[in-house]
Amino acid sequence: MNKTKPILFLFFAILSLFSCERVFEYNLYSADVKDERKFTRQKNLEKLQDIEEEIQDQNSFKFALVSDSHTYYNSLAEVVNLINQDEEVSFVVHGGDMTDGGLIAEYSLFYHIMEELNRPYFTVIGNHDCLSNGRVIYNDQYGPENYSFVFKNCKFIFFNDVIWELNYEEPDYIWLQNELLNSQEYDKTFVIAHIPPWSDQFTPLDTWAYKTFMDTANVAVSIHGHHHDHYMGNYFEDSIPYLVIGAPSKDIFCKLTIEPDTVILETIKL
Repeated sequence: MNKTKPILFLFFAILSLFSCERVFEYNLYSADVKDERKFTRQKNLEKLQDIEEEIQDQNSFKFALVSDSHTYYNSLAEVVNLINQDEEVSFVVHGGDMTDGGLIAEYSLFYHIMEELNRPYFTVIGNHDCLSNGRVIYNDQYGPENYSFVFKNCKFIFFNDVIWELNYEEPDYIWLQNELLNSQEYDKTFVIAHIPPWSDQFTPLDTWAYKTFMDTANVAVSIHGHHHDHYMGNYFEDSIPYLVIGAPSKDIFCKLTIEPDTVILETIKL
């Protein structure tokens, strides 16, 4: 028997393994977002337009909220399954920290779990998502960190308020202010930012700026994650309600029903 044949077979097997796309995809420091995961937000916006047409005669709608799924991928998959069972949910908001270390493998796993969702979803970047090459990956996979869209004459503003993990870079408050100034024509405005304005990442000036913008625009709800524990209330004892989405690790996610004259919160235990 020719002993070189098994050796050659093993060599080519190893070579083919290391030339496989999956191996390089999970390099810890890779920022190479695969083509099928790019423009995810734009694809979801197109799906949302179709849903808006489907419910155009309804005067209320519902969306679900989850945040800080980090490494709790089994819990996130359970949340996706529960949301899929509620036909009234129009879309899903993720409040940030989709990943734990901003790694390409984590972004990929999150993407594949959320692919099972039968509704469009929209994300805000979290502080953990900014670690390593996470910020670059986020922009390639989803798009700009600050963005907004309108659904059923309600405006949704997604704002990057991460400070520490971005080398104390100041959040783009001018962008936020302009978005809020241009929201007066809508029935309700919602702001989604990962870190609550009373968090230790915020200086007193940051807190004052964020709170002032919310007050001036009469925001319906300011929505956050980061703290993992669920909270809903008027934190600053003014007219603006603040919602902190409980994390799947605490067996919690939320749903908001938007009616003409009110917003109804539902907290769901897994």
